Amino acid sequence: MYIGVRDNGPRISEDKKPLLLQRCVKLSNKPTTGESSTGLGLSITKQLVEMIHGDITCESVFGQDSTFTVILPKKIDAENG
Repeated sequence: MYIGVRDNGPRISEDKKPLLLQRCVKLSNKPTTGESSTGLGLSITKQLVEMIHGDITCESVFGQDSTFTVILPKKIDAENG
């Protein structure tokens, strides 16, 4: 199953993409509505998705929307993880 979320907030430059899914990383982009950030949301999502053998990706071209895609396995084996 694929779940995509498009974000039309501040754009992500190529050099910042590797940092996106790391814990407690706050990028220098300013939030669009003044919200605060802990830098945990994407890293927690990544950890949960990987626990069920899924994946999360980000596609972003500077100056365009960013799309985050969560890819979940068709069947989750509860006994093996």
